[in-house]
Amino acid sequence: MNKVTMKLENCYGIRKMQKCFDFTNKAAYILYASNGCMKTSFAKTLKDISEGITPKEEVYGRKPAFVIKNENDVDVNKDEIFVIESYNENYYSKRVSNLLMNRTLQEKYNLITQKILDGKNDFINKINGFVGENVKVEEEVLKSFNSSDFFKVLTILCDENFLHKEDSGLDFSKIQYDILFDKKVEDFVKDSGNFELLNEYINEYDKLVEASTFLKKGTFSQYNAVNVSTTLANNGFFRAGHEIHLQDGTQVKSSEEFNKRLQEEKAKVLSDPTLLTRFNKIDKKLNANPSLRSFRNIIENNPDLVSKLLSYDSFREKAWISILKKENDVLSDLLELYKKVAEEIKIIHIEAKKENTEWRKVVEIFLKRFFVPFGINIDNQEDVVLHNSIPSISFVFNENGEGKGIELKKLNSILSGGEKRALYLLNIIFELEAIKKTGKKVLVVADDIAESFDYKNKYAIIEYLMESYSSGLFNFILLTHNFDFYRTIGSRMLNYDREHCVMVNKNAGEIEIKNGAYLRNVFGGWKDRLETSPVILVAAIPFIRNIVEYIEHENSVNYMFLTKLLHITNYGEGKKTKDICLKDLQQVINDVWRTEKKITNQGGEDYKVYDMIISVANKISSDKNIDEINLENKIALSMAARLLAEQFMIKEIININNSDEKIKEIENSKHNQTGKLLAAYKSITKVDNDAFSILEEVSLITVENIHLNSFMYEPLIDISIRQLIKTYEGLKRVMNIEVN
Repeated sequence: MNKVTMKLENCYGIRKMQKCFDFTNKAAYILYASNGCMKTSFAKTLKDISEGITPKEEVYGRKPAFVIKNENDVDVNKDEIFVIESYNENYYSKRVSNLLMNRTLQEKYNLITQKILDGKNDFINKINGFVGENVKVEEEVLKSFNSSDFFKVLTILCDENFLHKEDSGLDFSKIQYDILFDKKVEDFVKDSGNFELLNEYINEYDKLVEASTFLKKGTFSQYNAVNVSTTLANNGFFRAGHEIHLQDGTQVKSSEEFNKRLQEEKAKVLSDPTLLTRFNKIDKKLNANPSLRSFRNIIENNPDLVSKLLSYDSFREKAWISILKKENDVLSDLLELYKKVAEEIKIIHIEAKKENTEWRKVVEIFLKRFFVPFGINIDNQEDVVLHNSIPSISFVFNENGEGKGIELKKLNSILSGGEKRALYLLNIIFELEAIKKTGKKVLVVADDIAESFDYKNKYAIIEYLMESYSSGLFNFILLTHNFDFYRTIGSRMLNYDREHCVMVNKNAGEIEIKNGAYLRNVFGGWKDRLETSPVILVAAIPFIRNIVEYIEHENSVNYMFLTKLLHITNYGEGKKTKDICLKDLQQVINDVWRTEKKITNQGGEDYKVYDMIISVANKISSDKNIDEINLENKIALSMAARLLAEQFMIKEIININNSDEKIKEIENSKHNQTGKLLAAYKSITKVDNDAFSILEEVSLITVENIHLNSFMYEPLIDISIRQLIKTYEGLKRVMNIEVN
């Protein structure tokens, strides 16, 4: 799998995407995608495919389509894809048991356990043929005998010689088990009011049967009579010339006569007025739903069943004794196989107990690299080996050298967010290490795997990813909106390869994956483009001011000059914001950077910097195919938006107050000018007008975008350029500002 070509349409939030991931030279990609762009949708799509599920589009109901092929134009198998979600507290590695055995023992173990699974399935199929395919045999047996171990129940029954135990006396090939033991029927019978009605009914019924010369309570019920009739007819009893002498002296010479007498006795009992009254009280409640109506039909034809049902749980247990008695030979064969296999598994277990080095290795990797306050053990290794159970991992919480055993649920409640993610990551490492043992090449898609980690644990996962990358068994597609993680993977794992350190751009719903940027010193390249690129020149202003802040101070001439290009100033010494021209800015830039830059060739010495900022912003906002990632575009737009917002608020405050004193006060304060202007504007307008939301948005999103340095520009990369354009255009439209 050296290449993977993906074509996705209408897969969750991805309208359209096409990309060939070439792993020939480097077996990893790091994709930077801002929030809401495609990252989660991409991971969910690949997870669905890895689970054999068709991805979907959840909002508009559009028909999804997807193609994932390797370099040979063959579909990538779902088993060749493993998706690591950003976080899933309930995720548990299903392959931990693979790390407890070597491959030879695992194959031997799987072969042996398959024998017992096949035997168990054959047994269950045999039972289903008797009681009906809808009956979940194992589930019903465990429920009936209040157990969680199917083979343990069967073994105990046989050891207790269940053939001599009392059973239900029913033939479940004739009476539907799934109706008698339906959950709605169980709830009906166990209801105290219904129980009383059923008890009254069966007491009256028993009196009538006791008075019968044909039927006899507890000895010869209607159900027994039907079975006798069927047995005699099937075995040619009457055809052989035999007769039956009933208790009242009647001679029965044929099946017809027997059945006629049975029906007469049945009609005599069931037509009794008192019994009918009792039954009608029950009957009203038995029409509540289809399950109870089916149950009604059974007890109407077999009223003697009611007495059995009053001891519902005991009756269910006896029902299974009846069923198992009928299939005793098959049950004996199954348990004989089980005992033989259990002995073989015990022998494997002795060997397997020594083969836990792979699991220990994973735990050591985890505890050595990740800073977490807990230790790890496997409690049920024997069950893992003997019964293929999911390994039960136990934890010991450590604090100041004191260790205490703790349940996972409790542990999760006291761990920090980062520690919880580390615990989740432990299971991911189990899974990846188990995949390594298979020796098969797998595509691993990881969604923000280092999110919420502190720096130590973030670099621990990076180190582990690099080791897994070096194994040659994985092709990685790492997704992130954490720019620091993006740059670190780019430098440490991918050697700044821009074709593998890629960024996601979303245009008109289509996902474009383009070569990466900003992997090294973001601002170093800007210095060389100040003379040729207006947008770079504008975007560099806050960064140059940041340099001045470090090498000089906030009250220096250069700092105050550059601040005037980030905030509207109309008072004080020196030129005002709208009076500053390129010649002035050129002088400051050359003074700070000790260079001889000629930025005036971009519009002339007297070209106003304010006009350039607005012109650049207008050009960006009108570009229909704007680059979603471009950092300089976002800085320029943020600067222009704040200048326009301040210009509007200053004008409104002066007009309403009929004075500029408040503006002078705010400007002289020299800090948080935008916020103070917004507070003053709100206090005098007192009406939540359309401008409020736009002004608040400008105040909220432009602060970090303009006050940036070489370490803290990630928030700006993360914000959507389209959101900035929307804010900028909204500012012009709502405030009706003439931009000049």
